[in-house]
Amino acid sequence: MSTHPITAPGRARGFAARMRRTAAVLFAALVVTTAAACSTTSTGGDPAAAPSGSAGAATTRVVKTPDGDVTIPAAPKRIVGLSYAAMWLLDADIPVVGMTSVDEAALSPAQKEKVKAVPVVGEGNELNFEKIQSLTPDLIIISAPKRVEFQIDKLKPIAPVVSFGIGDPEELLPTSVKITEAAGQAERGLKVKKEYEDKAARIKSAYADKLARTKWAIVNSGEAGKFSAYDGSSWLGLVVKDMGGTFAALPGVTFEDAWFDLSFEEIGKLEPADVILVDGSGEGGGPSAETAELLKQTNWQSLKAAKAKQVHPVPDFFTSRYPEASKILDQLEQVLKSL
Repeated sequence: MSTHPITAPGRARGFAARMRRTAAVLFAALVVTTAAACSTTSTGGDPAAAPSGSAGAATTRVVKTPDGDVTIPAAPKRIVGLSYAAMWLLDADIPVVGMTSVDEAALSPAQKEKVKAVPVVGEGNELNFEKIQSLTPDLIIISAPKRVEFQIDKLKPIAPVVSFGIGDPEELLPTSVKITEAAGQAERGLKVKKEYEDKAARIKSAYADKLARTKWAIVNSGEAGKFSAYDGSSWLGLVVKDMGGTFAALPGVTFEDAWFDLSFEEIGKLEPADVILVDGSGEGGGPSAETAELLKQTNWQSLKAAKAKQVHPVPDFFTSRYPEASKILDQLEQVLKSL
């Protein structure tokens, strides 16, 4: 089968440095909710919303996680963000005192400047516990694929640990908001989310006619002679769906997961697609090396979409962040303009 980030070897070691693509994980579904509750000092309501130092204000709140209820500061001031949480906190402009390494190529110029001043406490799930302890955090937030194990028992003596596992691609973007809620800054996460949703709604309305008559397909390749097609529950597929796109029915392809593996001999199954989006993680946003081989095949070049020059590499193919998804919408709008 084609290599997806979920199946590629060594993902735990390198996934923080390749944050844009490490969203590609499909595990047993893990539903995570957060709820504000009161400690013995709480007077009720949302403790995080109470002004610091106000009479009767709660000093702690309880967050429900898959690992059980966790009591955390009502308004944490010294947060360490690990794995996906590091980037999501950065996207919401929530200060952290430490974070795991991130892919700087995925950052805006302003974000690149900010991370220069933030101590790096590890890569992926390989952590420097002494470094974390030296930062005296009052909250440690983790979000990662369920199979990626963190030594939480070593973190708990340092500060309260809130961990949000990721089950499937559909959980990624919503969980980024849950991370900001845990940090006591829900409104910042909701702002990033709204910017994306507003753009998707605008495109859906402005290009309704073209969207109604256009069928989309999403593919990449990670193994010689093989490729994968993705549906609307995949990373990039969710963005296409949010803007009102519909997917081509591919003969003989039944999606039980977010993807379906095919051989190069089956490229012709993509013929119903008017537009094909491919993995653009190669140099300069071009096709990845494996996907470039797919595009060279004679039967690929005979596809309707290829003949119409409607095959488009998408750099953030395995998107896990609202700002990335928003950039994808910009690119897809340009595609719609060309139809």
